[in-house]
Amino acid sequence: MNWEPIDDTEGYRGLRITAGWQEIAADYEDILDVFGRASVVGFRSARAPRQVIAMRFRRQIIAELARRCGSRLGRKAMREAGADPLGPAEVSDLECAIGQPVRFTLRFRPMPEIALPDLDALLIGDGVPDPRDAISYRLLELVPFTVPDDLVRAELDPERDDTTPGSAGWNATVDRVRLMLILKRIARQEGIEVSEEELNGRIAARAQEFGTSAEALRRELEQGSGTTRLRDMLLAESTLDYLLERQQ
Repeated sequence: MNWEPIDDTEGYRGLRITAGWQEIAADYEDILDVFGRASVVGFRSARAPRQVIAMRFRRQIIAELARRCGSRLGRKAMREAGADPLGPAEVSDLECAIGQPVRFTLRFRPMPEIALPDLDALLIGDGVPDPRDAISYRLLELVPFTVPDDLVRAELDPERDDTTPGSAGWNATVDRVRLMLILKRIARQEGIEVSEEELNGRIAARAQEFGTSAEALRRELEQGSGTTRLRDMLLAESTLDYLLERQQ
């Protein structure tokens, strides 16, 4: 995979990413397996030849391949570029065809400079009813910075939440977003990551709760930024666990 920075404006950064077919072939085969379980006229259920599946569902397979590779390769390129995105990245100008290199543009707002405190100073004492909350409040107190309004609005539901800046709902969302960003920066500093196995395990658990399949839920999450949000949530949980362990 290769990437190169591109000019962008309004506080955003951009990367133009190119990856050879060999880097996405496994994704393609996995997607073929998923579509291979579908019913195709003239064949018994889940028994249609792979070449038939590839032709019958070509458009859907390419769309799924594009979404999956845009997410995975985008994360890899940002890691190599030393970039932390502030919220979900946007994929555009995507070129994806079977057997050919994939190319796309990734656009994201970089994380602001966050001065982290000495993690050993996050002492919360004994007998605290909820240590996670105590550490979270302590981090919010020690690490002040401004969260862009558009990032706050992206977390609000206009039909349920008060989206007026300065309102109780707005301020609570600001703190929630700020805490997630602080934990994300701590995770990067301390080398904490979320594995694909952890992500898949949480998706499977959620799917069971909702009475659906893990594959169906994953496809739904990948339609938007759901997978990125879930990964960030798992990263925040792991980072809080790490900070709690340092208290012992």
